[in-house]
Amino acid sequence: MGEICVLLIDDDASVEPLVREALLPNIADRVLAARVPGDGIRLALEERPDLVLLDVNMPAIDGFKVCRLLKENEFTRNAPVLFLTVESNVAHLQRAFDCGASDYIRKPVNPIELQARVRVALRDRQLVDLLREQARIDALTGLMNRAALDDALAAAASARERTGAPASLLMLDVDHFKRINDTRGHGAGDELLRAIASTIRACCRPYDAPCRFGGDEFVVIFGQVDEDAAACATERVLEELRRLEVDTGGGAIDFTVSAGLATTAQLSESFEPHELLEAADAALYAAKTGGRDRLVVAGTKD
Repeated sequence: MGEICVLLIDDDASVEPLVREALLPNIADRVLAARVPGDGIRLALEERPDLVLLDVNMPAIDGFKVCRLLKENEFTRNAPVLFLTVESNVAHLQRAFDCGASDYIRKPVNPIELQARVRVALRDRQLVDLLREQARIDALTGLMNRAALDDALAAAASARERTGAPASLLMLDVDHFKRINDTRGHGAGDELLRAIASTIRACCRPYDAPCRFGGDEFVVIFGQVDEDAAACATERVLEELRRLEVDTGGGAIDFTVSAGLATTAQLSESFEPHELLEAADAALYAAKTGGRDRLVVAGTKD
């Protein structure tokens, strides 16, 4: 976790200096504060804090409703919410947990208790974030897995619809991979896949999305590029793979790859995520049936 940002939403002006003194700079790097629930929600959406300290009793909108709104939004739902409350009623405290709170701190706030509970909540968030990230990573290659690919496709479709941003999808797989496994062993096959994944990753920019689609198939989503730039990026990947040498002890593995490329320019402004994937898959199939060891671009003749 990088810079830690904590958001305080409390209409009591006396709480903010106490929170700042307790958390800055050893626990949090920034403390943002809002005294009106609406301002707090706006700040949460704009700044994406790592943790929210939320007063229960506020005018107009109580803390329970604010908490529910934060948990319903995809950009703020993962931030732990710690309620600040004078309540001792068990039913009210249960309500806080029911609407998504991680913990509560009794008022008047004790700085030592505040520090301890915030540390625990941030540590728990870091662990959850790590587990969530690991669930999106392919264990063999370290690339994103199919679940992460689905999210990246949805994001590309959304960006295309909202802003017209182009995207392209490259799908490739290893020709006759089963033969490699049969003749060199599955360990050698796995080593080849890891080397291919590493090569693909090295060719990608931070806003591209390299994924292992499954088996010996890989996918790269090239974001924010037109057809020509996507074709150049694809050729760069394929050229590096042609240069790749993998030797697991029995000599270099002889391999080639086939590839299919599809771009959003070939689809409607409001396309479904699976359409881009299916177009690239069809192009890959054409590359396979056309003799392998080649690239086919969707919408063109080989």
